[in-house]
Amino acid sequence: MKGFYTVCFASDGRGVLPLSVAVWSLLRCAKEDTTYDIRLLGDNIPSSEVEKIEKLVKKAGKRHRISYVEIQDLLSKDLDIKGRMPRATWARIFVPHMLPDVNRALYLDIDVQICRDLTDLMETDLGNCVMAGVLEEVPVHGKEFFPELGLPHTCAGYFNAGVLLMDLATMRSENLVEKILLFVKQHSKKPLNALDQDAINGALYDRILPIHPRWNWCDGNTRRVLVMKPGVEKTRGYTLLQMAEAACNPAILHFWGQHKPWRYNYRMEGKRYEKCMREAGLLKGRSLPGFSAKAFFKKMTHAPLYALVRMRLRCLCSRYGIKDEG
Repeated sequence: MKGFYTVCFASDGRGVLPLSVAVWSLLRCAKEDTTYDIRLLGDNIPSSEVEKIEKLVKKAGKRHRISYVEIQDLLSKDLDIKGRMPRATWARIFVPHMLPDVNRALYLDIDVQICRDLTDLMETDLGNCVMAGVLEEVPVHGKEFFPELGLPHTCAGYFNAGVLLMDLATMRSENLVEKILLFVKQHSKKPLNALDQDAINGALYDRILPIHPRWNWCDGNTRRVLVMKPGVEKTRGYTLLQMAEAACNPAILHFWGQHKPWRYNYRMEGKRYEKCMREAGLLKGRSLPGFSAKAFFKKMTHAPLYALVRMRLRCLCSRYGIKDEG
């Protein structure tokens, strides 16, 4: 049904705060004719925390839905899930089986902030692909491209798995979850660096559709516009115009990396995230947790660089006729 879309998140109890921000940002950006069916894939999240998220959903609009799916017993026993990442990270691989009643869903990591209605993304024509995502890297001619994963130079590139539009019906009918698990098993002697993300890329590299970077934009990539040349160079497989469009008007901000925006930090989009936290009632103090003199100094040292980036973005917006909504 058009206008009714399933979006799923996966988390354990440690990720409740960013999960709550992600859910709130998703719903507050929804148009009046957009309804989200949120599926929370939880790894033993306390019921009291789930109830708080449910209240956030009701606060955002009665038309939206949320349901909790306990994944503790659904994750494959064959996976090595004792690494540095939470066990829930592997849940995205099993979404087709965890949501047997859903034919298409959008998977989102919890360290995201949605900045606009996602109808355009949800209605993307996947063609013969079973997923759509944003590229992290593209093959370079004459050099090995992820040899440990066996990715050929003819593939579109390596995708970030933090935002994935998934054709669950086709994945079930073609047993693609089993194909991903087989890839994990075959690489067990040399562990995957990016775990399930590597497995998804390695197994389905020819079935993933590249989409505009606005749908999975990291604020760290915004700085790259300083060194890109119009119409000549590409970064992560995208043109300067596409990068500028994503930087000025991101649809989904994904806070990759070690420094997360729910703690005091120097990230370029930190203020936008903090504002969202306050709107949701998730931050009531004067400052984010983790404030210190050292952290403040580090933030100030980044200010001149970010000022240059914003100046460059304003020039690009003027050149390409981009409306800067940031």
